[in-house]
Amino acid sequence: MHSRALPLLPIVLGLVLAGLLARRAEPIWMALPFLAYFGLGILQSPSAGKLRFHATRAVEKIDAGGGIVRIAACNRGGETVHLRLTDPLQPGMRLAEGQTQTLAALRAGEEARLEYTFHSGRGSFTWESVRAVASDPLGVVETELHLPAAARFQVQPELKKFRPFPIRPQRTLHTAGSIPARMGGRGTDFWGVREYHPGDPLRRLDWRRTARHPGQFYSKEFEQEEIAEIGLILDARQKTDLRAGENGLFEHSARAAASLAEMFLRQGNRVSLLIFGKEIEFLFPGYGKNQLHRILHALSKAVPVMNPDFDSLHFLPLHMFSSRSFIMILSPLAPGDWRLFPRLRAHGYPALLISPDPIDYARRALPDDRTTGLATRLAQIERRLQIGKITQLWIPVVEWQVDRPLDPLVRAAIRNSHIQQER
Repeated sequence: MHSRALPLLPIVLGLVLAGLLARRAEPIWMALPFLAYFGLGILQSPSAGKLRFHATRAVEKIDAGGGIVRIAACNRGGETVHLRLTDPLQPGMRLAEGQTQTLAALRAGEEARLEYTFHSGRGSFTWESVRAVASDPLGVVETELHLPAAARFQVQPELKKFRPFPIRPQRTLHTAGSIPARMGGRGTDFWGVREYHPGDPLRRLDWRRTARHPGQFYSKEFEQEEIAEIGLILDARQKTDLRAGENGLFEHSARAAASLAEMFLRQGNRVSLLIFGKEIEFLFPGYGKNQLHRILHALSKAVPVMNPDFDSLHFLPLHMFSSRSFIMILSPLAPGDWRLFPRLRAHGYPALLISPDPIDYARRALPDDRTTGLATRLAQIERRLQIGKITQLWIPVVEWQVDRPLDPLVRAAIRNSHIQQER
């Protein structure tokens, strides 16, 4: 319990004391209005022990990056209360419409309502309570309360619909899918001819070859189509999150990871996600819309944070991915990160690196002078040397300027890479 009028109290006491010491009535008369103000406020202030409120909060999504917050606080006590509700915006939110504070005089059973619309970027937001201040009509005595009003809201990364990439990893999962498995079975592309086995469908008989070999039957065989297991690795280290304005380079990587996951899951593949930042967050492989929901939930919470224990990609725990995984890494690359890729090759993982270009991203925010140009060229040389060490391992690299569409670059890299040519 506190009072906004407390700063006036020393003045009032000083006037009364001055009047008593000087034995003059004027200072005391000057203090009387203030004393009446204090007294009236105290008499009309609600009893702290009798304050009873119930608050509810509803958060409704209105678009990809915004929502409406509706709060209601009901006076369940027996006294009339002047209530001020305040609900500050969380970091990353911007007020679009309405107010985050309201005043109301509530009789028993009445409600105060607060509503506002906010916009935000990718993130996960949690509310536990709403701040309420109950006071007398004059605001002399105030009681601050935190009314439980829990809610959660997520703004997921923006998804872009990618056309399916024609990946053909060397190892697939033995489940019907859309990727040619380089082995005979059920499919649509002709694979070869073999001797007839009891139980083969008659429609698969090769009548021409059978006619040329009396007494023997032959069946056509088609290339079996299976699914792939995709492992997505997202670099969430703070030192690779170059910032220019409100957003950073990590935001583009998170959107790309979400779009790739949606595309691979739409194809029927099995997808896992590893976020490498403050700690290692790993989502086990899964299928379909439920897995996409889990991936988007993890991406909406991901924040680039510094952790000295995970300073280099070399510390990535590759054992968390199955031996059949096709690994896609999204990272701008920091010095020394190329050491991860010999490990990938040693473990037999086919891999692809998507590297948002930090130099191109930073150049737009830097002054156009000789010093900047020289520093840019030196950084480009260092980056080219590191990428050259990766491409020498037959690992394709997509150097992505984030203002360009990503899917044509990935499609071209896969089409011309060792991934398509492995047998």
